[in-house]
Amino acid sequence: MEKQSKIIKQVKSEKVYAVVPKTLKEKVVRYKAKENMSESEIINVALNEFFKVKMLKEDVDTIIETMAKAIEKQLGKRFERMLMLLAKSSKSSYASLFLQAYFLSKICESDDSKEFLKEKIDLANKLAYGAVKNKFLDVDITQMIPDDLDFDNII
Repeated sequence: MEKQSKIIKQVKSEKVYAVVPKTLKEKVVRYKAKENMSESEIINVALNEFFKVKMLKEDVDTIIETMAKAIEKQLGKRFERMLMLLAKSSKSSYASLFLQAYFLSKICESDDSKEFLKEKIDLANKLAYGAVKNKFLDVDITQMIPDDLDFDNII
């Protein structure tokens, strides 16, 4: 504590007057009694901490902006191309699923078949939502396949 006060006293200082809310003044007085520091020391420490945080935030914002520009410069067109390929893949997948569903609806013309198909589509949607929600897609896809599905005897 003595070293801090010596360091603070060695630094040239100026008086600044500030108007503070009564509640803040009461907090300073309570902290003063608790920590055995002067009001001026408490305010100096608080201001130093405030500006440290403010400067760190500004530094982080600058770093984020610089990184974003670097990523855009490095990935730029490649990233856009990857997104376009992903969009095309999604369209193709959707079209394939639509055709499969359309084909199955023509095959399953009995009420039992339609109900079975509806239940399985609902189950698939529920499992797919769970897989995407949990963010473990590679593991959940294998978990989505029912245990009673026999790949060897599909045909």
